[in-house]
Amino acid sequence: MRFTDFVTLQRGFDLPKTEMRDGPYPVLGSTSLIGHHSEFKVEPPGVITGRSGSLGVVQYVAERYWPHNTALWVKDFKGNDPKFVYYCMKGLDFARFNAGAGVPTLNRNHLDSLEVEVPPSPSSNASRASCRPTTS
Repeated sequence: MRFTDFVTLQRGFDLPKTEMRDGPYPVLGSTSLIGHHSEFKVEPPGVITGRSGSLGVVQYVAERYWPHNTALWVKDFKGNDPKFVYYCMKGLDFARFNAGAGVPTLNRNHLDSLEVEVPPSPSSNASRASCRPTTS
């Protein structure tokens, strides 16, 4: 199936350090937690990956969070189990879609051509399930 039929990715939200207000909600960047904020943008569960600076690190989020603009987050799981999506995305080589010259950059539109093979019943055991690209 096409990646765009599997999930919909969305660019994270701008939040300059000067506007970050300490609070309970994690702000997640391209590879990890970059701070906490008083507001959240996305309800759990969440899956995000690096968009700028570092590509290929995939994070699973079980709480309300703010995906930073250096990340892409799954806006629509399209009926797929979020844990399965997490494990699937961990197995994909996003670095090969690098569109940046000096700074690694992942353009979600470049993933449209990616075909992934998804087992018929991935939610039965999401932590052991996997998908893989069908093209190199």
